[in-house]
Amino acid sequence: MKEPKKKLAVCGLFLWVGIAISTAQIVPPNWVSAESLEEAESPIQKQLDTGMAMVPTARDMATVKDARLLVIYVSLYEKLGTKEQGALYREQDLWLKNRRKQLIKLQNPDGGHEVGLDIAAKKMELTDVRIKELYARLAKLGPRPSPL
Repeated sequence: MKEPKKKLAVCGLFLWVGIAISTAQIVPPNWVSAESLEEAESPIQKQLDTGMAMVPTARDMATVKDARLLVIYVSLYEKLGTKEQGALYREQDLWLKNRRKQLIKLQNPDGGHEVGLDIAAKKMELTDVRIKELYARLAKLGPRPSPL
């Protein structure tokens, strides 16, 4: 996907999340689960392990991990009170900015496949840590209430 399309897709995603946050129930009952996104990682990981199309595959994996992070973030956000939601939003915003700064430090003006792989690997590493943090907090709050 070209860079402008990625930016448009990310903006659309954040717009959708912003609209969804204003509704009573953020996560619809039939929304994709973090577990199903984790399953989507398996074939991508196999491609990474075999070295096939490493840079695009690594970027795909990072995108799937970002989707898992979003699902877990929104699920946690939905279970919190208004004050805690605001705090989580600010925390996540800061985390995203810090992750971006760390990834920018890895960029090399000469480019190259190794740089793309390093950035994707670091993004996946940082995102995995954040997924575990938010998932642990979500687990402490108990199962998601049924919509009825």
